[in-house]
Amino acid sequence: MIGLMDCNNFFVSCERLFRPDLLKKPVAVLSSNDGCIVARSQEIKDLGVPMGVPYFQVKEVLTKAGATLFSSNFTLYRDISARVMQTLEKEVGLCEIYSIDEAFFELRDDVTEAEVLAIRARIMKEVGLPVSIGISSTKTLAKQASAIAKSSNGVCILTPTLWQEKISTTPCASVWGLGRKTVAKLRELKITTVAEFLKLDRALLRKQFGVMGERVQNELRGISVYSLGESHGDIQQSIMSTRSFEKNTTNLHDLESAIGYHVQEVTSQLREQKLLASRMTVLILPSRHGDFFLQQGRKEVVCIEPTANTQTLLHEALSGIKDIYTKDVPYKKAGIVVSGLIPESQKTDSLFALKDAQASSITIDSITDILNLKFGHGTVRSGIIQKNGARGSAKLRSKEYTTNWRDIPTVQAK
Repeated sequence: MIGLMDCNNFFVSCERLFRPDLLKKPVAVLSSNDGCIVARSQEIKDLGVPMGVPYFQVKEVLTKAGATLFSSNFTLYRDISARVMQTLEKEVGLCEIYSIDEAFFELRDDVTEAEVLAIRARIMKEVGLPVSIGISSTKTLAKQASAIAKSSNGVCILTPTLWQEKISTTPCASVWGLGRKTVAKLRELKITTVAEFLKLDRALLRKQFGVMGERVQNELRGISVYSLGESHGDIQQSIMSTRSFEKNTTNLHDLESAIGYHVQEVTSQLREQKLLASRMTVLILPSRHGDFFLQQGRKEVVCIEPTANTQTLLHEALSGIKDIYTKDVPYKKAGIVVSGLIPESQKTDSLFALKDAQASSITIDSITDILNLKFGHGTVRSGIIQKNGARGSAKLRSKEYTTNWRDIPTVQAK
């Protein structure tokens, strides 16, 4: 059996972990620059506030409801995620971390609900976050089971009998692997539920939706297509780090500082996921609503060999930004996208690579990662990066409770 552990309202739950006074109260988390709603407590959802809506559009509703707002605090969220995953691994063994708040794992075919509830209880006790666990015969069905678990006792073992009861009322839009374009195309064929999708002729399915559609249908029938460690897209296709400035800037050094920050963010993620990048795109963008929108800059760099080395990509990025920078253009946003990702294990050494230089760079990156993990995100950084230089407006950001000595919560006993 395949299980999926899903942290409930993850960003909100991380904030509530250190603010227990906010339990059962409306809480929302805002995107970088405090622009949009990116996470909602159930109380916020009940107000009818949609995901991704610009904050200014719902400000009055949230104020009237007495909602508490937070700026995104990804340093905190990543650390809490790591703690959840480590606790899960202690209980079930090898896990496939699918996202910051989800992980797949395997259990015996005869696992009982009581055993799964015990796993859930251990995570909630050791980390303090509410989670849901879905169990079924395939990854796609485990996803469905975890959604069902949220509205019950936090656990759902989706048996074939129970699944048959659900398929006629389960919309295709809720199925993992059926994207918006596919759902829209299905709707044109008058197919809106899983029951109707499962009846779709195999030849027509392959013709209209290709092999991916056929795989989803098999998974929904209980035929496992994706084993542990193999996702719908095998490995992540790209990693992006972008952020808007609090105020527009025409200063090249500000842009270089921001790009340096984003390179360090992306390479840290590459090393954490044991991936290497073959290409990098450097972005500097004016506001979409001004007169300079068409003067956005993009530069793609093809790496001599796949890499996750900060200094290598930083050198290329800083060179690239000089090629696309235009004086007096007020830039609103900067970022980096790395793509052409491959696992570290698939890398072949270049005939012309300087081994000593490679080893030195790897050592520096390893030490930097260790120090930043121990003393707080961004403690050690490239000299080009101004302190907080790439940060947008984040006036409501909570403390880095678990990664910064100065922010560790204190409790006084009376």
